[in-house]
Amino acid sequence: MSVFRPDSEFMEFLGKVADFVILNLLCAICSIPIVTAGAAITARNYTAMKMTRGEEPSAVKSYFKSFRENFRQVTAIWMGFVVIWAMIALDWYNIIMHPTHNFPFTLKIVFAVMTFIFWATNDCLFYLEARFELKSLQLVKTALIMALLNIPKMVLICAATFLPYIICAWYIQWGLGIWILCKCVSLYYISKGWNRQFSKVLTGGEV
Repeated sequence: MSVFRPDSEFMEFLGKVADFVILNLLCAICSIPIVTAGAAITARNYTAMKMTRGEEPSAVKSYFKSFRENFRQVTAIWMGFVVIWAMIALDWYNIIMHPTHNFPFTLKIVFAVMTFIFWATNDCLFYLEARFELKSLQLVKTALIMALLNIPKMVLICAATFLPYIICAWYIQWGLGIWILCKCVSLYYISKGWNRQFSKVLTGGEV
């Protein structure tokens, strides 16, 4: 049947799905040593954005190319972020596990907003690093500005990022399949969205 020809739209679609599955699995495996997680996520974003721009790179080759090229810079920044994340996690542990400390509700809200902004900055940084060549300090500053200018978008991205894990927790027996499906769909649409925004920056349009 023509639908199963290598050059048919159906087979091309399956090929893209397979590439996104490979990307997410590579990212998960390369993130197991926490030191390499920053480079792993950047490489995933780099390859996903190329694929959604229609450049059709080899997923594995493109992934490890970006991983090697960005490893030094992004790992240095990432390790600094890991320290901050550890402090944030400790603070949330104290807030949740020691309610007798009577943390004011307003303070909890402020801390939650700060945590979200830090996560959003973290997420924007990996996409910026995947698309542009910037010095470390400029990269962090630009990521923070992007996060603050795109709060509604970052809320949606946050939901798309963490929803697969929540669904997996509810349906643990199908966890891996659900995780792969949700991560592939979210990675595709998030990468497509950042491509549109970055193209406006590159062409001098409004973001």
